[in-house]
Amino acid sequence: MEKIHIFTDSAADIPRPLCEQYGIEIVPIAITHNGRTFQEYYDITPQEYWKLLEGSDEIPTTAQTTPSQLMEVYRAARGRGCTHVLGVMINGKGSGCYQSACIARDLFYDEYGRGMEIELVDSETYTYIYGHVVVKAARMRAEGESFEAIRAVVHSRLKRCEAVLGVYSLKHLKKSGRISGGAAFVGEALGLRPISLVSAGAVTVMDKVRGDKNVIPKMVAHVKKNAVSPAQQTAGLLYGDVPEARIEELERLLLSECGFAAVERWPIGVSVITNTGPLALAAYYYGASRDGV
Repeated sequence: MEKIHIFTDSAADIPRPLCEQYGIEIVPIAITHNGRTFQEYYDITPQEYWKLLEGSDEIPTTAQTTPSQLMEVYRAARGRGCTHVLGVMINGKGSGCYQSACIARDLFYDEYGRGMEIELVDSETYTYIYGHVVVKAARMRAEGESFEAIRAVVHSRLKRCEAVLGVYSLKHLKKSGRISGGAAFVGEALGLRPISLVSAGAVTVMDKVRGDKNVIPKMVAHVKKNAVSPAQQTAGLLYGDVPEARIEELERLLLSECGFAAVERWPIGVSVITNTGPLALAAYYYGASRDGV
């Protein structure tokens, strides 16, 4: 009989109640700010981190999960008699967490053999864009689905997941080195706001709009064009420390203009907010499969 363990890194931004309800293990990413180190998920909430970031001139640093952390996950799962382990990790192009998990898996197999299957997935994305797929996998496990069925759904959904991201300030993009100081100065002077596509391991600026009021309409236009069968989907609304009125506007338009069946709200955690700054808003959805099927 299969016994399946499911884990992810803390960058998945899965709320604690869901982790506890569905038995999802969170491997923390470390954050260091002004000489203090926090374990994401365990020591600091997204809301606390937004405030820390807004009030600081220093960009906190994040440290990827280590092979030794992941080795302990595998050993503990083996000790509980697990037959399968599923790990879904933050985008491998933006973090070394997935690589650490693979190194630990190889070391585990060398030490214990392959009696316990370890499936590791590079989500190719960030925050609850992949976190919600991990929750889906855990729900399937609770319903008695097989490991093969869970694995197939995870891979299929991640190949269709994408998001559009709007940022209301260039301050933190400049501080994190995502854009130059000169570009940030000119952009702020002109009131430019970047709109980016988060897909297939990349965050690509698709457009720029002038003024805060044009951010959400541009985001919604992109989602409306690219979401597949929205009436059969629940869209995800990801938010930082932005006014409630903007969150409500995006939610309303995702329902009325894009036609989603429902919209769920989730706060953005450390890994994205460190680079975008707290004044960020995003919407994720399912588009066409990047596998072409």
